[in-house]
Amino acid sequence: MERQQLDKKLSHADTAAVRSLLRKLKHSEYTIGWICALPIELAAAREMLDEEHQDLPQSPPDDNIYRLGRIGEHNTVIVGFPAGFTGSSQAARVASQMQTTFKSIRFGLMVGIGGGVPSRRHDIRLGDVVVSQPSNGHGGIIQYDFGKTRPDGFERTGFLNSPPTALLSAVASLKANRDLEKKFLRHLLKPTRPPWFAQNAGPDVLYCANYNHDRPGTDDCRECKTEHVEQRQPREHFIVHYGTIASGNQVMRDATTRDNVSKDLGGVLCFEMEAAGLMNHFPCLVVRGICDYADSHKNKNWQLFAAGLAAAYAKEVLLLMPAAEVETGSSAVELMNQNLKFNKVLGNIPTAVEAPFNARKREHDTACLPDTRVALLKQIYEWADGMDSPNIFWLSGLAGYGKSTVARTVAARCFKKGLSASFFFTKGGGDVGHAGMFVTSIAVQLANNVPDLKPVICDAIANNRNIASLSLREQWDRLVLAPISLFGTDQSSPTFLLVVDALDECTDESDVRIILQLFAELRGSHQTRLRVFLTSRPEAHIRDGIQHIPEVEHYDFELHGIQQSVVEHDIRVFLGHELRRISCEYFDGTDWPSAQDIIGLARNASGLFIWAATACRFVRTGRQFATDRLASLLNQSPTEGNTPEKQLDYIYSTVLKQSVPEDFSEKEKEKLRSMLKPLLGSIVTLFSPLSIQSLSNLMETCGNEVSQTLRDLHAIFDIPKEPNRALRLHHPSFRDFLLDKKRSGSAKFCVDEKQAHQSLSAHCMRLMSKSLKQDLLEIGRPGAPATEIANDRLERCLPAEVQYACLYWIQHTQKGGSQLRDDDQVHRP
Repeated sequence: MERQQLDKKLSHADTAAVRSLLRKLKHSEYTIGWICALPIELAAAREMLDEEHQDLPQSPPDDNIYRLGRIGEHNTVIVGFPAGFTGSSQAARVASQMQTTFKSIRFGLMVGIGGGVPSRRHDIRLGDVVVSQPSNGHGGIIQYDFGKTRPDGFERTGFLNSPPTALLSAVASLKANRDLEKKFLRHLLKPTRPPWFAQNAGPDVLYCANYNHDRPGTDDCRECKTEHVEQRQPREHFIVHYGTIASGNQVMRDATTRDNVSKDLGGVLCFEMEAAGLMNHFPCLVVRGICDYADSHKNKNWQLFAAGLAAAYAKEVLLLMPAAEVETGSSAVELMNQNLKFNKVLGNIPTAVEAPFNARKREHDTACLPDTRVALLKQIYEWADGMDSPNIFWLSGLAGYGKSTVARTVAARCFKKGLSASFFFTKGGGDVGHAGMFVTSIAVQLANNVPDLKPVICDAIANNRNIASLSLREQWDRLVLAPISLFGTDQSSPTFLLVVDALDECTDESDVRIILQLFAELRGSHQTRLRVFLTSRPEAHIRDGIQHIPEVEHYDFELHGIQQSVVEHDIRVFLGHELRRISCEYFDGTDWPSAQDIIGLARNASGLFIWAATACRFVRTGRQFATDRLASLLNQSPTEGNTPEKQLDYIYSTVLKQSVPEDFSEKEKEKLRSMLKPLLGSIVTLFSPLSIQSLSNLMETCGNEVSQTLRDLHAIFDIPKEPNRALRLHHPSFRDFLLDKKRSGSAKFCVDEKQAHQSLSAHCMRLMSKSLKQDLLEIGRPGAPATEIANDRLERCLPAEVQYACLYWIQHTQKGGSQLRDDDQVHRP
């Protein structure tokens, strides 16, 4: 669209004669600020006004150009950027001047277009809308290009505030509205709207991330090759996505960089350039219509439609907010100060950062594929949405049956509708391996995910400064039950959903019993609408805890009780999906494997999804020998009487054997096994995962040696490319296999658990003796409180492996069966 045409549209009510007939209000009557960066965004915003108002005088320092009007009951100030100006600093300047002139503004909206980040987790399309919402420990906006360069990479610093509580409450209401699309369209399709306003811009084409635009400098992709187009299922309607938006001072126009930055940030939904300048100075919600994919194939075809949809969403948010509540609320400056206070309070209590289902460390964990677990998920969702459902849904199953995958799927679905909190236990996962931070982590998530709870929870923390040192029950009562009980239990009250995965992986059984007791008392002692979706293996102490809960208060479902044909169907779908990806990667998409191969593999899985997942990783890491590896798995059909555990043992044994190349001499094979066995023992008995480099330093080996030793074990371990990311097990069942001599002895890799702990204890003490000294942090005050130490200094002077040794040497000593005596090594300098 030519600039002259756009200018004409923008000036449809700008004649002095017309504007003099408009209503004129006072500065103090305006409570909402709406900020736009581009002319097309300003045009879309003005189309949302139900009534325009006369201009008002501005003080000389304020050179913004405003459009004043009413949206619903709210008198709104719309402001755009000066022509040619963009970026976060300009956004901060515009917002500051607006607040100087319109001192009664309570909060605002930053509305416009953005570049989407399509991923397996988020099916983002052109025309979709992205809304900033706190997630992954962030406030909803991350300034991805602000931080400092460290030896192990770029470290982002600073924290941007969350959107105001009132706006997040309106967003929560919109998320639950199934007729959202109809509501948007009513704002876009009015007869008075310009004809271009509600028209999409033709085909939605997403190119592979590694394929760049063929004609740099041009705005169309007519010469881009169609074979590089990503194949996606058609979708007729747009979707609203909620989560993290990445903000920077440059346009993102490279798909590889886009994906790398998103991965590093734990998964973002879109890129833009202004919001980072607002969040700590002007409380606002950021709404972006997706007009491109933040890659080299940028064009302007979708900008008008995307700007219109974003504006329609923003208007719908305002229509849900009662004007009386907005007018009597705090000003923008007061809200910012309050939010800073809340964030400081929440930052003062310890939490397990890896606990939520969408934590950065869990980014690659899978969810259920479409057309799998259909009946089960339907049952769970009906329980979650039902008015009179039991408080607890316990999903149990043996190792490898897919409990965590179901839990992630449920959490992701419910998160879009207002999931309250989640905690995914992981044995050997550090803070998520025990219950020490269970309640505090839940409380902080509740505060961030449920806006109305934030001030209540923050007050509870501020009034009990030692809350983190109290018992689990005291923490639960003060930080969880007391705040949510304020909402009551009538039908108009919200339902709070908590997802707790792998409770059996919590190391202390007594803590598990306490947690189950707390869940059991949900409806008895406290009037709340809190529901818990719980998964675990059917361990005796958990079964016993569940049995002590009245039957009407819990619903139990056993995964291993699902009909075999249903499970095999789901596993076939999974295998087909994963093996097709391998086929495209190594065999140019040829018809491999066959349908019969997939049926055979599904049968061999014996109902275990972890077998299927391990098999796919094993085949993938075979690269050009993928076909041979597939054949070896097909040749090992389960014999009569073979248990699923036996099948799992077989595939783990196969992976371990394949990690020792056949063309090695016997001497070389034995040497590799002697290197691999203690390494495996250390990995599966660590109390918290370490990176390859940190593990090497702890064990006094070369980092490259560890990488080479593990290079053929990607089927079992998540081995990151980034040097500072932790090495992790794909599934805890491998630990069970390796520590059980009856199961792994034949593979020559069985680990003696006690011996492994003794070895790690010795490594920890050696490292501490070598590394620890007076005034280690070089600040000249050896007794300074830890709270006064900057994180970068702590990390530089106390590397991860030294911190690990200080935290866990005593546990390794105890697990190794050693008795501490006077004059032991631990007492020697």
